[in-house]
Amino acid sequence: MVFGIARRKTSSRKEAALRSFGADTRMPTLAIVLDLIRERGAVSRVELADATGLTQATMTHAVRKLMALGFVHEVGTMPTNRGTPRRLLGLRPEACYMVGIQFDLYSAVGVVVDLAGRVVVERRMPAPGEREPETIVAEFAEHVRAMLDDAGLTLPQVLGIGLATYGPQDREAGELVVPLPTPTWVGYPLAATLEAATGLPVVIENDATAAGIGVQTLGGSTSSFAVVFMSGGIGSGVILDGRPYRGVTSNGLELGHISVDATGPPCHCGNRGCLDEVAGPTGVVRSAMADPALAARLGLGADLLTDFLRIARATLDGDAAAAELIAVSTQRLAVATVTLVNLFDVGRVVLAGNAFADIGPVYRDALQEVLDRSVFMRDVHTVQAELAGDVTQAAAIGGAAVVLRNLLESPFAEQRATAVG
Repeated sequence: MVFGIARRKTSSRKEAALRSFGADTRMPTLAIVLDLIRERGAVSRVELADATGLTQATMTHAVRKLMALGFVHEVGTMPTNRGTPRRLLGLRPEACYMVGIQFDLYSAVGVVVDLAGRVVVERRMPAPGEREPETIVAEFAEHVRAMLDDAGLTLPQVLGIGLATYGPQDREAGELVVPLPTPTWVGYPLAATLEAATGLPVVIENDATAAGIGVQTLGGSTSSFAVVFMSGGIGSGVILDGRPYRGVTSNGLELGHISVDATGPPCHCGNRGCLDEVAGPTGVVRSAMADPALAARLGLGADLLTDFLRIARATLDGDAAAAELIAVSTQRLAVATVTLVNLFDVGRVVLAGNAFADIGPVYRDALQEVLDRSVFMRDVHTVQAELAGDVTQAAAIGGAAVVLRNLLESPFAEQRATAVG
């Protein structure tokens, strides 16, 4: 497989289908319909129209385009009480594949997924740490090549690469606008450089939003829910009526920068007592390091995420001092999450991210207790706290799915998909 600046060719059938998209069909309808078919397995046009509230004509139009792309096909019929049996629709999982990479300072994971959201290949990668972007992009390109080789895929079968990472970020430019892990990352053409190195279109996405899209892709929900994402820090995302809420610049819902202690430690964002500082891995590890006996007992002193995971495992093993730190973290996280739920009136909160790998059930149960007693709408509806199907892969899977969503929703991505060559 040759990687370089050469761009892949899109199949003539997909080109023709995409070129036929007018402004009226370049809308979230296609992504929502595809999500519903993925969730339900086999479903009729009538059921899709009922589930979405769309007219039969609009649904027929959307399905026709998804079939023209080769993403959907008829898989059988369902008898009705009278009249012609309804034709059932299903996905063609092998119709296309996407690559997703989730990374922060302390971890990186890549996946290749098919149209059904199934992980075909998964690969753990070296953490970026404080290395320069050129080095990281070159590594990512090599890992993408290896993953596609492992999956037996060629470039024309792959729609692109989605990078799920921290913000603030400029999604349209494909750049980060924060000096982490080093100042050279600010404005570095992350997406464009990886695209040139692989020959695949590249998009970037906030990791918490990607985790929410990943939950959808894994079959968790196509409706409305919130995600609390914790890896090196804390973030959040909200899916409303099947679509990610983005705000003005796709940098909203920074749960980690809600102040939960007005007299707390200063945060790099300019606020004080931010959730990230007092309840995330930063705050937990800082408190643990202030206890020399605990730090020595747990062998702390590695990177932030590794130290947090050691504290989490010690909690599960019955270490009282470690458990006290985690208890403070869970309660403060729950307070901020209640605010998130009250703002958006969602019925589910899903936890995702590497920090929840072992300790996730503890956070989930503590969060559920607070939600049950403190959510404003608790007498109207319950709010369920859950763990993502795979807390460590959800954001990477969502990153991959963003490539597909952009193809279906975005005029810019549509032009990129059809102008290759």
